[in-house]
Amino acid sequence: GRFLVKGQIEVSYFATGGAPTWGVPLIAESNAGRGGKFQIFKNQASFYWHPSADGGNAHQVGGAIRAKWGENRWENGPLGYPITDEITNPDGIGKRQAFQHDSSIYWHPNTGAHQIGGQIGARWGELEWEASYLGYPTTDELSTPNGAARFNHFENGSVYWAQPTGAHD
Repeated sequence: GRFLVKGQIEVSYFATGGAPTWGVPLIAESNAGRGGKFQIFKNQASFYWHPSADGGNAHQVGGAIRAKWGENRWENGPLGYPITDEITNPDGIGKRQAFQHDSSIYWHPNTGAHQIGGQIGARWGELEWEASYLGYPTTDELSTPNGAARFNHFENGSVYWAQPTGAHD
């Protein structure tokens, strides 16, 4: 069947390439969690929209970033809705996408897709993100066995965060 593309999803769909890029819609625009909408397209892409995410703009999520977001319960999980489209990093290889709740997913073919955010992400940013000596994340944000700290491992090191001390590489 044929499905309409409408509203903010239509705006973003056509602004980012439309059918030649994303393929035809596979489903009608549908209700998503927390009052948003989504629509799935043929070329492994979905567009998500929420009135309070990025000023009500819809964003495409696809590939390994979409799979990682799905592992984190999509829009109903801790990341919330996407607030950017997928962005190619300055190295011309890796990709990233930001989400509502101070979190991003970074992807590189050598490391896969991993979630990073909060104070750990802020410290990584101070070091110049993937261009830093740390490189790309190789894990999602994880908790230490005793639950006292959080961390991400990277290609060349780690950043740990704990309540009394903050984030340190």
